[in-house]
Amino acid sequence: MKTYILTIFLFLSINYIGLSQQLFGHINSQEIISIMPEAATAQLALQQELEDLQEQGKIMAEEYESQLKDFQINQENMSEAIRNDKLKSLQDLEERITLFQQSAQQSIQLKEAELFEPILTKIQNAIDEVAKDKGYAYVFDIGGNAGGLVYKNDSYDMTNLVKSKLNL
Repeated sequence: MKTYILTIFLFLSINYIGLSQQLFGHINSQEIISIMPEAATAQLALQQELEDLQEQGKIMAEEYESQLKDFQINQENMSEAIRNDKLKSLQDLEERITLFQQSAQQSIQLKEAELFEPILTKIQNAIDEVAKDKGYAYVFDIGGNAGGLVYKNDSYDMTNLVKSKLNL
């Protein structure tokens, strides 16, 4: 019985020592991004792109409002064929505006990804280097990814061991 208790104590001690050697860290990526000059430049470019698209959307909306107002004022003086043609034109313009809004939203998302991808890659490379240099096993992001894992030491990966246990 003493041997059994001693074995368990020894096993727990070894596990505790092993766990205590694994370093966990965290970063705040939003704080890092907020002070990077590249991020400020990217944000300005993204803002300009957004303003350009908003201006184009405003022009389309004004065109629609103008045509709608003209239709409402003159519809009683129009023949049935002209009235139907104007209604169809208004519906087509509505559809174009809706498609433009969807396209603009996608365009902004793509532009944001294009502008910030090199910045995020630069940050990730710095995280990887610092984590390796300082011996961190895992690093979590408490900012942008809200607790997301941004670095892991693959020597602690148990995937293959679990696969073997499951005979996979």
